Amino acid sequence: MATRWMRLSFVHPPPLPALMDYDVIGEILLRLPPDDPASLVRASLVCRSWRRFLSDRGFLRRYRAFHRTPPVLGFLHDQSHWGPYLDDQYCGGRRFPRFVPTTARVPPILHRPAPVSSHSSHVIDCRHGRVLLRSDFPRSNVSFERSILTVWDPVTGDQQRFSSPVDPHHSFNAAVLCASPGCRHLDCHGGPFLVVTVGVNYQFRDDDDEDGDGVAWASVYSSETAAWTASASAAPLDSFIDGTVPSLLAGDALYFTFGYGEKILRYDLIGGALSVIAGPPLQEPASSSWLLATAEDGDLEAAAVEGYSLRLWSWRTDPDDGGVGEWVRGRAIELEAMISISIGDPSTWLDVVGFAEGVGSVFISANDVIFTVELKSGHIRKLGKKGDFIGFVFPFMSFYSLERC
Repeated sequence: MATRWMRLSFVHPPPLPALMDYDVIGEILLRLPPDDPASLVRASLVCRSWRRFLSDRGFLRRYRAFHRTPPVLGFLHDQSHWGPYLDDQYCGGRRFPRFVPTTARVPPILHRPAPVSSHSSHVIDCRHGRVLLRSDFPRSNVSFERSILTVWDPVTGDQQRFSSPVDPHHSFNAAVLCASPGCRHLDCHGGPFLVVTVGVNYQFRDDDDEDGDGVAWASVYSSETAAWTASASAAPLDSFIDGTVPSLLAGDALYFTFGYGEKILRYDLIGGALSVIAGPPLQEPASSSWLLATAEDGDLEAAAVEGYSLRLWSWRTDPDDGGVGEWVRGRAIELEAMISISIGDPSTWLDVVGFAEGVGSVFISANDVIFTVELKSGHIRKLGKKGDFIGFVFPFMSFYSLERC
């Protein structure tokens, strides 16, 4: 009996089954939510073969195509003079951008811009995986010699610097976008890009003309030619531009706000034409109470705070009336119950501080707390306290990629 027991005890167990067929694994991993990068990380820790699978470029292409729109991994904003930099190093009284993650785990944002001897450096745009920074180099205590623009990829660390097309004493705004023909903007890291700057010049008729006539201008920088090209188009515009308000890409045009939103400048990416439209007729026409957005169909829209509601306005044109357009008041998303209860202050002051293109999410600052509002569903999500926060936020959208970690 003992001999039989010993003989049975040493019988090897049957081999464990394989973790699954690779086709089945691929279909499962393909459906992991892109706005939860931690799920990809956990899956990669199952075994080496799964990590190789998740790092495979073919799978990554399928994953991006399946989900179509890159998720928001965080946002950038300008911090106060003495706030922490990207990795808690102090910036010695200067103004620098800060990245705030909105997911549990994001690609390491370790490739920050190289230090520059500037008075300040701040974010003016973020799109297609690139961040546009402006740095003003001091010539003396009261003036600046030049402005430098930097296009920075936080994931790869690539950056390109070039001078702005105008004197730094002139206010301007700028937008960055991918310039690859036919690109679907699912993995915009590397490749050509454009930077479009806009502003207003004033033309004086004579020495007694104190105000002058404002004329909007545009200039485009191409990374392929490393040169600026001035737009041949111009548009009358007696207003000022706030270089801190985010631009908007809708269809084949860029939009910039002027004069606290009283006017909107449209730049046509196809023909380079400039045109001016009126801003929406808001109850509180302040630059912090609304921002340009895009509707579900990609058309121009505006999201504005009205009391404790988020009001949507749609821009509609009539082809039978020479393309003349007007703002149409749309639906409202109620914010009071969710936000005031969440932060415990019924007298909350709301500001619209950002918009995520393609995702359709509006960023709202409620006192010292940041929320997002999904325009399609009306879902409100609390992101956390804003801390050393200055001005607007610029959402950073990108697919998480293990191959870059």
